[in-house]
Amino acid sequence: MFTGLIQLYDYTGRAVKVSSSNKVVLSEGVRGATTFQLVGCRAWDAVPEELHPRCVSLMDANRNGLYVRHNNSCLRVDPGDELFDLDSSFILRSDTFYPDLYALESLNFPDRYIKSHADGRLGIVQRTNLTDYYDTASFRIYEYLKSSEYFRLVTLRHNKNLEGK
Repeated sequence: MFTGLIQLYDYTGRAVKVSSSNKVVLSEGVRGATTFQLVGCRAWDAVPEELHPRCVSLMDANRNGLYVRHNNSCLRVDPGDELFDLDSSFILRSDTFYPDLYALESLNFPDRYIKSHADGRLGIVQRTNLTDYYDTASFRIYEYLKSSEYFRLVTLRHNKNLEGK
C-alpha cells in the first residue's frame, strides 16, 4: 500500500483543499492544495483482507488527528465520533473512470465515490455511468518528495491491488 504525503487534483486540475470551515472543496485553480497524509484506513478491522492494500484514510498533514470523512454525504475534516472510522475510510481505485486517474470509493457506502458538486464542495455520490460523473469523481494524486521539496504524480496503475472495478 502506498502511504505518505500527497495532494489531490480533480480531472480539470483544480486543487483539493480544506476550507476555513473544515469543508473539503475544490480551489479556484491549481494553487492552494491541502497536503494530506495518506494512511492505512481507520476501519482496518472492518475491511475484508483482500481490500487491505487499497483501504486508505486521509489526514490533514498540518492538523494531526483531523481526517477527511463524509458526513451527510459532504466531505469535511473532523476528529472522531462513533461512525468516524467507517466515514473516514475509502477504497483507493486506479483507472476506474479514466486511465492514470484515481477514484475514492466510500467504505461504508459501496458504489458511492468522492466527487465534486457544482458548488465546488466534495462529497460522496452514488455512481452513475455519465461522463460528468466520471469527470468529477476522478483525481490525480501527487506525492510530496521531502528531499526535493516538490510533488510528483503518483502512478500506481500497474499495481494489481489497486485496480478498480
